[in-house]
Amino acid sequence: MRVRVRRKRKKPGHHRVRTEFTQRLIRWFVRYWTLLIFVPAALLLIFEATRIGRKPGLILNSEVNEVKKPNLSGNSEISKVKEQSSQKKSDSNLNRLDPTTHVVGGVRERCLKLLPAEELEHLDIPVDDEEYKSGPVKRLLYISDNEMPYGGGNSTFSWQRTNGTRFNLFTGNQTFDEREKSFKVNETAVVHCGFCSENGGFRISDKDKSYMETCKVVVSTCAFGGGDDLYQPIGMSEASLKKVCYVAFWDEITLAAQESQDNKISEDGFIGKWRIVIVKNLPFVDQRLNGKIPKMLPHRLFPHAKYSIWVDSKSQFRRDPLGVLEALLWRTKSVLAISEHGARSSVYDEAKAVVKKHKATPEEVEVQLTQYRRDGLPEDKRFNGKKALNEASVIVRKHTPLTNLFMCLWFNEVVRFTSRDQLSFPYVHWRLKVLKNINMFPVCTRKDLVNSMGHILILAILAVTLLAFLSPVAHKNQAKNPSRPWMALSLYIQQPHISRSSIQPVAQSDAGAFIFHRALTEGPENTSRVVGKAQGFIIPVEHFANSAFNVIYLTFETPEFSGSLSVQAKHVEHKDREELTVVGGTGSFAFARGLAVFAQTDSQSPEANATYHVKLQLRFPNRSQTIPG
Repeated sequence: MRVRVRRKRKKPGHHRVRTEFTQRLIRWFVRYWTLLIFVPAALLLIFEATRIGRKPGLILNSEVNEVKKPNLSGNSEISKVKEQSSQKKSDSNLNRLDPTTHVVGGVRERCLKLLPAEELEHLDIPVDDEEYKSGPVKRLLYISDNEMPYGGGNSTFSWQRTNGTRFNLFTGNQTFDEREKSFKVNETAVVHCGFCSENGGFRISDKDKSYMETCKVVVSTCAFGGGDDLYQPIGMSEASLKKVCYVAFWDEITLAAQESQDNKISEDGFIGKWRIVIVKNLPFVDQRLNGKIPKMLPHRLFPHAKYSIWVDSKSQFRRDPLGVLEALLWRTKSVLAISEHGARSSVYDEAKAVVKKHKATPEEVEVQLTQYRRDGLPEDKRFNGKKALNEASVIVRKHTPLTNLFMCLWFNEVVRFTSRDQLSFPYVHWRLKVLKNINMFPVCTRKDLVNSMGHILILAILAVTLLAFLSPVAHKNQAKNPSRPWMALSLYIQQPHISRSSIQPVAQSDAGAFIFHRALTEGPENTSRVVGKAQGFIIPVEHFANSAFNVIYLTFETPEFSGSLSVQAKHVEHKDREELTVVGGTGSFAFARGLAVFAQTDSQSPEANATYHVKLQLRFPNRSQTIPG
């Protein structure tokens, strides 16, 4: 007989538990899948970033150009040096001297071919006064405030920041006709080039000026508004230490920030190899524009210098300066050396990237490109056989009348349009056709010149940003507040403290053009708390439709807010109530867009002397939470 074995029946509860667990696991995965992807990715990025600069091939022996290979026999002194060096590096690019290489024809070569250390010690600055005078421009004259249509304490333009990020007493009020004439090359060239007035700002002490007048070759950098840390130069020869000035420009904010970190200036004005020059009364509200002064105008700051090397504050210069001049200028018979752009070649492609990365507003970029198209700037990606677009974190140049003119023209373009110097360099290069001996060196050469800082910080910020915007917590917050972040402010622009009208009549027009600089307060009374200032230069649209001056700048300086707003004033109709557009901002108001309603509180007062009630409705598309207003 067949024996039947009775199978044990499974309890229905087990299947239900397994199904519920599977469903719960699926729900959890759907809800937190971003964490499973981006947390490992962020950890991987940070891990790879910490490995940058830890190659064991070379050991820094001193600040001078001496490098030793590690001793395989286990020498204790070398081991100690290696330990100390590793601690100083702090897992970053700081103090690395290993060369950057690339492959040419199947052979790996060094990107920057410097002379041997023995020859660098005997390298001297060439004397070529005849060559200096033989160029197409033999003399360069700078326009001073005596030639300006304004100037002096009684002028309407007496306040140095007449238009926050545009022309002022420092730059001179260059007209479009003067701009056009400045590109015409003559033996004697006349050009606006900063420092046009004693009241223009950028004040330097007499002691620092005396030191700067002694410099023949200078390596310079700057940090304004708190700025970056100061990285000591390395890799120089003993000869360069005696012949080259290392100058870092700071403002008083950066000085206070560095002193709080115990980075104090010695009695002779130095921190390490850098001579610290404190600048007072900076001429621009925009710190990026202030940084262009030492970057583009070293010939004005160092009147007797023959050569200069500019290094951005986020980089550590790690090569012998005289060796760099020999490799990039003397050997190639160039007067200017600057790095090619690593990602793009066309100024028009760069403009799209600038807008996409929110480095400038679409409106101001469009104004610049419209002018360049009108002037005929081609969309060519190469000029004179070289890449049209540059990356200006390192600039090596000889101070000649022609290169000085080039830098003045470049500075004026940056002041007139956006502060993104990559957009204006190709234009000036194209217009100034007589300057042909420019060495546009490849990106790998730039990497050999400096140690770039901030890789770990950038990657960490990237990881945090990804997690902030894509994590489940962020989605929850968005679900609670689906609307875009916004802010509402109510302020008052007070009457000026002068009795005379500031209206400047415009010829053949009933509408007036006027310049103003007013206090911004919380309440309607003059005694209300001052929260900032309002300034601008309004011209009727029918006379100057594309004027860059027609912007009202509201600058805030309070414990709650620090920054500025740009209000487009191209369509002012001179009514008691104006609805204008907020087109951008800085600081606490970065990426701001919205509406600004200006209402005159006393309709009987003249327009130029009235008090205005300003209501702001702002939105911040790039922020993840609502800001209380």
